Amino acid sequence: MQRSLNCAMAMSSSHTGEVTLSVIIWHVGKRCQAGVEEHAVTHDVPPRLRLVESFLNSIDVSSGQDDLADVPRFRRWLRDHGRAARARSVTASDLEWARQLRTELREAVRGHHGPAGHLDGVALTRLAAPLRLRVAFDPAGNAELRPAGEGVGGFLAEIVSAVIVTSTDGAWRRMKLCSASDCAVVYYDTSKNHSKRWCSMRTCGNRNKTRSYYQRRRADRPALRARIDSSP
Repeated sequence: MQRSLNCAMAMSSSHTGEVTLSVIIWHVGKRCQAGVEEHAVTHDVPPRLRLVESFLNSIDVSSGQDDLADVPRFRRWLRDHGRAARARSVTASDLEWARQLRTELREAVRGHHGPAGHLDGVALTRLAAPLRLRVAFDPAGNAELRPAGEGVGGFLAEIVSAVIVTSTDGAWRRMKLCSASDCAVVYYDTSKNHSKRWCSMRTCGNRNKTRSYYQRRRADRPALRARIDSSP
């Protein structure tokens, strides 16, 4: 099983089960083996990835709107997503941390279509290094990673822990970036063969197919005209 995400975690306390996420290495060019129809079908997204999807879509490429444009907007976004306690102490450095992590994770998602995006594994490792996670066991004895930090660090630990867990069951690999360059919405690919390219076939898919058709028609016109002119 190939993975784009390998992590090494060092135990910081054998009594509490708390761990520090010390290293995350992303292998560029490999895929994680572990859609939002009309840009909004979040019920198709596994519950563990819904917050991740919302975070990665907190920037709207088509309109230029960015919910992480400044500290007040980031605080509002956290409150709107049920993270009011984490929103109270947001600083400018927290904002920059979140923006950089979002950028690197969006590049990781871009690579799920095939060739890897411009993912900077060193940068992602640096951004994830301070995050604190803890190991918890459910009544059935299954282990789980949970965020242990507070504030924005705790929120980002939620995001990264969800990526780690869903990297093992195939769900993270289904998170993709819409192939329409003027859209770039992150969506969950529900197709059986993981081949969905557009967040919505009815909008981005049809628009891009129509554009490609007319581009081919225009490219064929000179050759057609030459054949007509050369005919007896």
